[in-house]
Amino acid sequence: MVKDLTKTINSLRCMAVERCRDRLDQAAQKAKGLIRNGQPVEEKEKPASGEEQYGVTSLMKRRHGL
Repeated sequence: MVKDLTKTINSLRCMAVERCRDRLDQAAQKAKGLIRNGQPVEEKEKPASGEEQYGVTSLMKRRHGL
C-alpha cells in the first residue's frame, strides 16, 4: 500500500513539474515574440475585480502569463 501511494505521489509530482515547464516555455516564447516585435514586455492588464493585486502569483500572471 505504501509503495502504491509513493508511486502515485511521484507520478503527480512529475506531472505538475512537466506542466510548469510547459508553461514556462510558453511564457518564454511569448516574451521572445514581444521583444522581437518591439512591443513593451510589460503589458498592463487590469484584474477583473478592478483592484490592483500585488501578490507574487498575481505578478507572475500579469507579467509572464503564468
